[in-house]
Amino acid sequence: MNLTRLVILGLLAERGPRHGHQLRRDAEQAEADRWAGIAVRSLHRELRGLAAEGLVEAVRTERVGRRPERTVYRLTTEGRRELSALRQQAAAGLDNAPDPVSVLLVFAGTDDPAELAAALAHRKQALRARAAELAAERARGEAAGYLRASVSPLQAASFRRAEIRVAAELAWHDECEALLGVAGQASAGQASAGQASAASAGQGSTTQEPAGQASAAPASAASEPAAPEPAAAEPGGPG
Repeated sequence: MNLTRLVILGLLAERGPRHGHQLRRDAEQAEADRWAGIAVRSLHRELRGLAAEGLVEAVRTERVGRRPERTVYRLTTEGRRELSALRQQAAAGLDNAPDPVSVLLVFAGTDDPAELAAALAHRKQALRARAAELAAERARGEAAGYLRASVSPLQAASFRRAEIRVAAELAWHDECEALLGVAGQASAGQASAGQASAASAGQGSTTQEPAGQASAAPASAASEPAAPEPAAAEPGGPG
């Protein structure tokens, strides 16, 4: 979906008529380019497109000092309908696609377990850093008031969602490490069993040869005639 369009229409609905520079400043202050998946520099182009479609309309022009003249826009009735449709579409989205981590695990994670483990460890470290950033940002936001539910409940809810998502990703990494550890132990166990089986087979072939020699010896002895016993001296020799 077009998130840039949703940002513009939403800002006009919430804050009233605005020109393109004000909309861009609003988006930059919210750091929307970092988390909302929009290019702030494209807001002016998208605004002109909305005007061409009749979703916003010009209400006046403004000039401040020597700055260029700017056109102020407001939401139209059709724009409000479009905003409603975009809201429904945004709220219905359950899957964040594409999902690079799942692609990595399913298609590119089996041939080099050590490299996969290192990549996942690096991602986990980045998530921990992100969690620390969020904690610092929460402290600033609560001190300033914009992350207090009593002041801005929707912004507080959005920020809390970001915290929960990072915490869930870190919990997933812990489980993934356990799963990969079990898989590694199973692979190692299978390899050890295979080596033991091969060694046992080798020992069996080695010990069979002396056993064959031992059984052959009595057989050759039995095939030969027994040596005659010495004759007993006859009684009453010449005297």
